[in-house]
Amino acid sequence: MKEKFTNISLRTKLKLFMFFMLIPMMCMVIYLIIKLSTYTDKYTPIVNDVMIASEFDMRFKEQIDYTMYRIAIGSDEYENSNIEQILQEMDDYLEQLKEGTALESNKKQVRMAQRNLVILEKSIYKLINNCKETGHYDENMSILDNDIYVLTKLITEEIREYMYYEALELEKVRKAVETDIHTTLKVVFCILMVVLGVTWALVIVISDSISKPIRHLCEITKQVGTGDFTMQKIKGGGDEIATLESSFNNMLVKINKLVDNIKSKQNTLRLAELKLLQAQINPHFLYNTLDAISWMAEDGQSEEVVDLVSALSEFFRVSLSKGRDYITLKEEESHIRSYLQIQQFRYADILEYEINIPQELSEFPILKLTLQPIVENALYHGIKQKRGKGKISVEGEYSNQAILLTVKDNGIGMTQETLDKIRKSIKKEGPVTLDTGFGLANVNERIRLNYGKEYGLRIESEYNVGTTVVVHLPMKPLEKDLEEKKISSKII
Repeated sequence: MKEKFTNISLRTKLKLFMFFMLIPMMCMVIYLIIKLSTYTDKYTPIVNDVMIASEFDMRFKEQIDYTMYRIAIGSDEYENSNIEQILQEMDDYLEQLKEGTALESNKKQVRMAQRNLVILEKSIYKLINNCKETGHYDENMSILDNDIYVLTKLITEEIREYMYYEALELEKVRKAVETDIHTTLKVVFCILMVVLGVTWALVIVISDSISKPIRHLCEITKQVGTGDFTMQKIKGGGDEIATLESSFNNMLVKINKLVDNIKSKQNTLRLAELKLLQAQINPHFLYNTLDAISWMAEDGQSEEVVDLVSALSEFFRVSLSKGRDYITLKEEESHIRSYLQIQQFRYADILEYEINIPQELSEFPILKLTLQPIVENALYHGIKQKRGKGKISVEGEYSNQAILLTVKDNGIGMTQETLDKIRKSIKKEGPVTLDTGFGLANVNERIRLNYGKEYGLRIESEYNVGTTVVVHLPMKPLEKDLEEKKISSKII
């Protein structure tokens, strides 16, 4: 029987499933829905009547008694009260109760309440007319105590009796429904057992003919997910899954070639972009520094020349780092310290800086040129754009298996519009048009490529106050082979 279904199309197999399993089940579900609707039709009118009566009982006596008491003692006037609206609402409630109940005794009970409501209205209007004249206080209090209070209590008791008999009727319906439900469940169970017994053998054959080739295809996709793009043996029969497996094998060959091409092109592109960034920054910075050394030498400032040359030497020593892409945080700190020392020779009148990175983070591995572009951005686009002296602070801290490096300046800052543009630019791939965002976008991209998209830069700024850039990195130990890792190995 299994071989008979091997070459049947998947569509036909699904139709068989539907016919032998879904259709009988749907019939049973429809039957149960109809029965449930019948039960609801029995319950709903009684429940609605009880709810209406309950609301009537809670509001009626309290509202009438309190309102008429205030009118009788002169604390309120008839024109300012809502007594007519209350009476009309009560009359409507009683009419709904009479129409809603199926019990003749309750209909009679409601009619009695309606008659008492008419008498109550006459007593209310009699009291109201007395209130328009003086000298009827004792008579009004007598009407209030002997007529109004008594009638509202009587009407309330009649409604409660109405609720009592409706509750009894509801209990009768509940017992009848419960009995009907038990009978229905027995019938449904018997039908279900018959359906399962008839279709069990066929279900096993059909499900195996579908699920086994699919499981085989799932195993193939898992292997592909691990990077194995080798051809796979086709285990399907003559159905659509066999065709899918054949097409999948052809796709694997093309994907393998495409992945190799993409890796090669992406590695070349990313490395070219990083080299371009360094080519744009280093010559410009070097020329300015050499110019400063030249005019200081001509001016006879030999000690300053020695200090500046030493700082420049240290700056490029760390920049080169024997071709490493990872250096320690201590080396990165030395790199930005040398950079700021060089810049302070040129901008001594406007620049101060402070570096405070905990000693216990000194051996933490970090991508080279992570902090320097941020510090440079703070100097050129923050400190230099404001009047007076400015300060750049670099701090480090660690918590929750993460390291936070903060570069803060009290420069000109950014407007909210400019800040939003920079935040948007560093989150997307591709060229950055904003000058203030180019170095930041490059740093953010390198961090995300090497550590994951959950890490990177967070920028806060306020115009005329300053800018803060926080570098979020994972806490990882310095491995022996970390120095040999290249960015290109993590692009794909």
